[in-house]
Amino acid sequence: MREVALLDMDIRAPGRADLGERVDCYALDRTDLSRYALLVVPATVDQEHLARHRGVIRDYLDGGGVLLFGGQLHRDWLPGASPFVPLPRPSLEAYRVAWLADHPIFAGVEPDDLTFRRGVAGFFARGHHPLPPGAEVLVRLAGGEPVTYVDRTSTNGTIVVHASGDLLGYDAADNTAGRLAGQLVEWARDEARARRAALPADPPGSRPAAAPADLPVGDGGLAAVYGGSAPHHRALTTPKYARHLGGGLRYLPELAKADLTALDGLIIPERLHHDALHAATGPISDLLDADGTVIAFSGGEPVPDFLPGVRWEHRPTNFWWWLEPGADMGLRAPDPEHPLFDHLTLRDCTWHYHGVLDPPDGAEVLVTLPTGEALLYVDRVSTPGTLVIATLDPMHHYGSHFMPATERFLDGFLPWVAEEAAR
Repeated sequence: MREVALLDMDIRAPGRADLGERVDCYALDRTDLSRYALLVVPATVDQEHLARHRGVIRDYLDGGGVLLFGGQLHRDWLPGASPFVPLPRPSLEAYRVAWLADHPIFAGVEPDDLTFRRGVAGFFARGHHPLPPGAEVLVRLAGGEPVTYVDRTSTNGTIVVHASGDLLGYDAADNTAGRLAGQLVEWARDEARARRAALPADPPGSRPAAAPADLPVGDGGLAAVYGGSAPHHRALTTPKYARHLGGGLRYLPELAKADLTALDGLIIPERLHHDALHAATGPISDLLDADGTVIAFSGGEPVPDFLPGVRWEHRPTNFWWWLEPGADMGLRAPDPEHPLFDHLTLRDCTWHYHGVLDPPDGAEVLVTLPTGEALLYVDRVSTPGTLVIATLDPMHHYGSHFMPATERFLDGFLPWVAEEAAR
């Protein structure tokens, strides 16, 4: 029995560490999961796809496997689990880890080492999932919210649910939180062995697949690619943003067969499955050839290289620049009179960035670093249509209930880009 399978969304961000064997999310139904003690499901997973294949998840669990989900549930694919409930009033105190169970996963881990990263709170958990009957709570926040629980009653296996963060992502921590990943994997290996040894002779049958989500689809206007993740779902269905998406949402695995030419434009959010997005090169190119607008963001992965004229270069992301005394990212607006800045300010573009851009000659460069390297530009020269390219990741952070600047950015950017696409 192998130890860890990491359900992979093929985002291809540089510098990712592998703590197990990667299994492509879209190969889930073709993979023998029984080989693994632990199946890790990340926050960026396509939950729409999991709902359509929830019988595969159920079979793995009823075979005595252990599943770890760290994220925000919004689709019905995980037995016993309920949708994520965000903290009503986020604050330093509300984010504080107040109680840890005496459990092997958290042995020797100090609560404050989970609450804070470099003195900043909010990374560990930003809400909770209501408990299923019989669940064992491992972690609570200051308001009593059960942010981590173990469920041994909903299936013949074991489910660990953690709200928001990636528990295996603490492996590089330089404090007691660094114990967490190794202890979790060791516990899961022992847990799977015990659960499989106690399996009943006749395990229950699989749950039927969930019906596809009823996604809004319009005949024209601005649309957005929906990758099925909870951050995308929140960012694209929040009413104040959805009202700018007259073309609705286009589900990523179905994009390659779509006709997009009736749309005014298409938003490609950050952190999408690489191969699934590249399979849709043809329809996206057809939209540009039909004088449409394509907007693309980056969340650490390269900007899609099939977009004409795009030249992206990786830069290590400094998430902590603002902790320095007198800190200033120093963003510049080469054209401060551009209509975009009637809707937002440079401050609204300031949280961090993922790489830099080398715009084609003739592009409208809107946001740069002090070095002159571009973070956001508009290109009306490379295609019959318009490209808006940015190395910012507002959809992911707003959708994850984290980083207030991203909400201000979307408040201004989406009305502007909807007007731009309709021109």
